[in-house]
Amino acid sequence: MSHNVGDYGGQSLDRQSEATVELNNQLLIGLGERDNYSNSGATTLTNTTLYFYDSSPINNISGATLTGSSGWYSSVTLPAGRYIITVGYAVEFSASGQFAFQIYNGSSLIGSRGQIGDSLQFSTEAAPSTASASVSISSSTTFSVRSPTGNTNIDTIANQGGTIAERAYLSVLKVL
Repeated sequence: MSHNVGDYGGQSLDRQSEATVELNNQLLIGLGERDNYSNSGATTLTNTTLYFYDSSPINNISGATLTGSSGWYSSVTLPAGRYIITVGYAVEFSASGQFAFQIYNGSSLIGSRGQIGDSLQFSTEAAPSTASASVSISSSTTFSVRSPTGNTNIDTIANQGGTIAERAYLSVLKVL
């Protein structure tokens, strides 16, 4: 009996095609844990900074810091370098609606806009459900995720329950 032999991330695969992969140079907030969004300190989901939940976020980027408390994070500060930032977000709607989110470098919008919902604002364009950006920074820079104005039928903070904590994530990969 022959087995496929290969590798993944420099790791040899065993006969079940399993490998141990280390998450070096990665920052990840949002591993599917449950907590009510009302615990985040947010008061709205429109035209505001968004929060991500993780009781033990992964931060394997030397010099990177997270801003937040009680497991809810609102921003990450990255040291000089090249990065790929990817964000997924989920909210509860009170009726058919749309929700958009964008990555910010300080107060400047960067990368692509993510949109979810039944009535997307840009229905004639590709409307990805994730926001992403590729950045090269020469000094320590803070990044956050914001929702713009124009979101429709977003349910209240109290009615979001654990949806955002369970489904939203922020991932940063350092490009070497």
